[in-house]
Amino acid sequence: MPNYGDPEYWEKRYEEQKGKTFDWLEDYETLSIFIKHLISPDNRILILGCGNAELSEDMYQDGFTHIDNIDISSVVIQQMKDRNLEKNDMSWTVMDVMDLKFPNNYFDLAIDKSTIDALLCGDNAFINVAKMTKEVQRVLKVGGVYMAISYGIPDTRLEHFSWKHLNWEVSYQIIGPELDGAHYLYLCRKKEGADEICDENWEDVEATLTEGKTE
Repeated sequence: MPNYGDPEYWEKRYEEQKGKTFDWLEDYETLSIFIKHLISPDNRILILGCGNAELSEDMYQDGFTHIDNIDISSVVIQQMKDRNLEKNDMSWTVMDVMDLKFPNNYFDLAIDKSTIDALLCGDNAFINVAKMTKEVQRVLKVGGVYMAISYGIPDTRLEHFSWKHLNWEVSYQIIGPELDGAHYLYLCRKKEGADEICDENWEDVEATLTEGKTE
């Protein structure tokens, strides 16, 4: 299996896919009902690990124009920036999901379409996911939502949303429950006091996941 946690894998993959697009797991047609229930068109949205998916383009066409797309791959960011030159309110930036360069309490919605799955396929998986959730919680407003679409079942994903540096109201549902290969939609809403709880507990979580080498 490819090392989906390796940034070099994605650089090579996107070089080979130049001119193409691909939506992991689900597209906007499926996800729009959930997105429209969570936010309004004037809200600010972050797409984590945007890749060459058409998700944000479709959202933009549907009136959700305040979108920041980030990806670790400089290749795909340039490709998508070139594709969307006329979409003035939407940005494309090379950025690591574990080190977000945005202010605290900035976004209303952060969408992760299988980025968590990619990190869990790489080295130092658990601590890397914890770093991502720490950063995502930080940049979300209180009441903002981290939406993760994953192939991972609750038994393997919910623990990542419940480490003690996080203060989220978590729910989930199955997309396509009657179909083989169903996907899971996890909604993590930031609660009051989350930033303070993270400050108090992050060092313990980091030590547990680093020293314990939980994978």
